Amino acid sequence: MAASGLNAATYDREGRSHIAALADYAMHLMEQMKYINEHSFNNFQMKIGLNMGPVVAGVIGARKPQYDIWGNTVNVSSRMDSTGVPDRIQVTTDLYQVLAAKGYT
Repeated sequence: MAASGLNAATYDREGRSHIAALADYAMHLMEQMKYINEHSFNNFQMKIGLNMGPVVAGVIGARKPQYDIWGNTVNVSSRMDSTGVPDRIQVTTDLYQVLAAKGYT
């Protein structure tokens, strides 16, 4: 799981550059997977689901503390990933509208 714009330093409310950065990251992951497959004679596949919205974040665990995020935004992304088409990036309508306005196809 990857997230962007989780704090005031990285959240860009007006320009939404953190959303573009996450989309760019997802596309680079797909390109890297193709490169790995070409050079290792494998056929790994990846599914990615992107969503935007509010999350709750915190540290959980007493013995091995871990930072995690929860919420419907995370749940929808996870379901998009698990039900998505291999080698594709699936996005919600809201995220698509932000990316389309920035010239993404």
